[in-house]
Amino acid sequence: MTVLSFQLASRSSRIIRATSSSFRFTHSSAMASSPSYLIIGAGVFGASTAYHLIKKDPTANISLADRTPYPCPLAASWDWNKVVRADYGDLFYMEKSFEAIHIWRTDPLYKPFYHESGLINIDNTGLGRRMIDNYKKLKTDISPEMLRPEELKRLYNGFFENTNFEDVEEIFVNRKSGWAEATKALKALTDAAVSAGVKYIEGDVASLTFNETGGCTGVRMVDGGALSADKIILSTGAGTAKLIADSAPKKPELQVGNRMVAAAVVTGIVKLNAKDGMRYTDIPVTVHAIKKTQGIVFPHD
Repeated sequence: MTVLSFQLASRSSRIIRATSSSFRFTHSSAMASSPSYLIIGAGVFGASTAYHLIKKDPTANISLADRTPYPCPLAASWDWNKVVRADYGDLFYMEKSFEAIHIWRTDPLYKPFYHESGLINIDNTGLGRRMIDNYKKLKTDISPEMLRPEELKRLYNGFFENTNFEDVEEIFVNRKSGWAEATKALKALTDAAVSAGVKYIEGDVASLTFNETGGCTGVRMVDGGALSADKIILSTGAGTAKLIADSAPKKPELQVGNRMVAAAVVTGIVKLNAKDGMRYTDIPVTVHAIKKTQGIVFPHD
């Protein structure tokens, strides 16, 4: 096996196209106390893991691999935009989301991509009141409110004036929620990780590799090459179950089973003319959770 040692040099040397060679990420003497990490999948989980690992230990040998140049368009986190909110019924989830929003508002890395457009939730299950109670329990400075349909129709330049609010008595409104430019934010995060010392590897993974004791040692690439490290981290999203099944079909203890369920949503994008585009720019994120057609509508910069 060909053993290559990659040092922390210029950014260009940290973006590697995997070929049929085999790569083993080794340490210099300065790195001897830190294990090497190989993170498979450069979506939001993989990229953020790499970023926070390298920030915690700048001497760590960290590699981040995905099948395309980053950001990979097949990642769930690759999208035109994503809703950024803490408006949920689960208190713990809400608390963690609120902490994340603080970072979106204040961190120079994320702040340029965050837009605080506000959020409304059209729902008739009492969720809005539960969310307001949760905000009070968290003792935040956020003060969402419940408005009657006729009150909401007077807001946002009359955008909801002709909306049918059948079966809805009150609507949750939080002016401190919003959305983020997902793809740009993901690219900026990965750029920051690479600049800090993470090596990005472009290559398609075929399977995991294991040693004689059953420990995962790395991955085999589609082109026949291999990547290995001391610590292997899978951030492979909906592809995790298949990757493990293909790699270790005779190891039932490794299979995902019901521990993880892949899900999907349908996204529709409408291209507007300049006039309508200006009108939609200022609308809030809108969560519609009644009747048969449910979904989320939000503006795009």
